Amino acid sequence: MAFFDTLGDIVRNIGDKATDALETTKLNTKINAEKTAIAECMRRIGEYYHAKHQAGEPDDSGVAEIHAAIDGHNAAIAETQAEITRIQAENAAQAARAAAAVPAATAAPAAGEIVCPSCGKANVPGTKFCRECGGKLEIPVAPVDRACPGCGAPVPATSRFCGECGYKFE
Repeated sequence: MAFFDTLGDIVRNIGDKATDALETTKLNTKINAEKTAIAECMRRIGEYYHAKHQAGEPDDSGVAEIHAAIDGHNAAIAETQAEITRIQAENAAQAARAAAAVPAATAAPAAGEIVCPSCGKANVPGTKFCRECGGKLEIPVAPVDRACPGCGAPVPATSRFCGECGYKFE
């Protein structure tokens, strides 16, 4: 069960990263649009001054309006870049929390212990369900080397009695 929970967390994390990447791309597109608007303002400044120059007129306050528009676009870029930085910081914090939540590698099980296939926790011999996650344990089966003379059931060579009929091996 813990394995599936961890897998679900990983899938959600990937989905969150994809959503954040899409949002970051949209924000970068917004930054590029603002830069394009600035370039257009700069072009207009150039045309304005060029026209004044050709007409032999002195500079006036018409340029101040264009400068104000450029300042507005620069402020929008700064806000958008701050949003990108916030998203990246959240992603880094989430990745750190996820890394801290992953359990450390478990030590090798002692002789006879049964390792849970779901969470990796070692359980005492004879346990049918994991004490950590409740997952069904795979009970190791001793190799069968003989058949019981009393009932014909397969019996491991290490058994002293048949598990089906109770026949005692000498």
